[in-house]
Amino acid sequence: MQPYIALGLGLQEAGIAVRLASDPRFAPLAAAYSLPFVPIASNPSTLLTRPGAQSALTFDGNWLRSGGATLEYLRAARPLYARMLDEAALACRDAAALVVGLPTLWGAHLAEALHVPCVYAFLQPISRSAAFASALLPFNLPHWAPLNRASHTWVEQAVWQPWRDIIQNWRRNRLGLPPAPFWGITDRLYARDASVLYAFSPQVVPPPPDWPAHHRPTGFWFLDPPAGWAPPPELAQFLAAGPPPVYIGFGSPGLRQQTAAAGMVVEALRQSGLRALVNLPSGAFAAAPPAAQVLLLSKIPHAWLFARCAALAHHGGAGTTAAGLRAGVPALVIPLATDQFFWGSRVQALGIGPKPLPQRALTTQRLAQGLLQAAQDSAMQRAAGELGAKIRAEDGLAAAIARVRSLL
Repeated sequence: MQPYIALGLGLQEAGIAVRLASDPRFAPLAAAYSLPFVPIASNPSTLLTRPGAQSALTFDGNWLRSGGATLEYLRAARPLYARMLDEAALACRDAAALVVGLPTLWGAHLAEALHVPCVYAFLQPISRSAAFASALLPFNLPHWAPLNRASHTWVEQAVWQPWRDIIQNWRRNRLGLPPAPFWGITDRLYARDASVLYAFSPQVVPPPPDWPAHHRPTGFWFLDPPAGWAPPPELAQFLAAGPPPVYIGFGSPGLRQQTAAAGMVVEALRQSGLRALVNLPSGAFAAAPPAAQVLLLSKIPHAWLFARCAALAHHGGAGTTAAGLRAGVPALVIPLATDQFFWGSRVQALGIGPKPLPQRALTTQRLAQGLLQAAQDSAMQRAAGELGAKIRAEDGLAAAIARVRSLL
């Protein structure tokens, strides 16, 4: 959400009225930046945080369990998905243009009905290419150009086909539109007049030669803490009491086995001797209380926190990865699903982190080794610092705002 709030603020400052439409959980974040907000209460993604549901839409080491969890998610999500579309149509009924992201690609149908421009603003690369496989695969494929290109088509259909009948009914009954093509409308991204923005740095993902000319990264869109924000006293005291700690967090997807993973974290930190900031619910540590060199925290802006850390261990979400790159500190990526595996691979390829450690393969020894390597490898530290300086010198937000203004 944070990159889109940053874009909204920039557009407001440029004189364009902005309204953010999303899950009600993000209303306080939008309010902290005085950005107009309207809720879309029905969010199928919330189902993925239920116990056992983290195995959906990914491969957790057991194909049968992952497949069963995915089918259950798709079944439970259908009524939520239909309500979400209707709520979105109401929220956007008077819009002069729509900015949509990967989870809201269905907004292109709404823009078609409203006869307004649609700006595709993505946090991860989804353009078809033979240079690398789809960034949305929850595992890594062997590098082979035909396989890479085919993977993009597979993912496009995996994102479209489960919801095709719901969207077709929405087009007909709510939007007054004819049916979309059987294979979806992804080809619209490749039209010459399509507006495609990529909110990441070309230093991190260089655009491959087979991308269309208008599919180019602008640089990251960063959101700094709101005016007046200050760290909690206990955090400031912990940071001042010793050398920079490592940060460990698993983002909104969370953990499949929270208590077991918390025990691994505690033991890995004991073995490594590292100080750490850990972003996990305190209840996860009931069986293994953290030691004195560990501080539990939550909801601390990464833009402020990561620059004060020696290294990071996180799930590899697009926003968390971007914040770590900007801070210029190495990262051990522990992916669970979708684009997290892609970002983990990029971190390793750039020499700023160890080989990714999938959550399904997490062990105490592997976690301890990865943390020590990220925190103590001088080559990684140097490479991360140099890349961070280059990213901080970019102004991706200004480039994105200029492109949106030219469209409007």
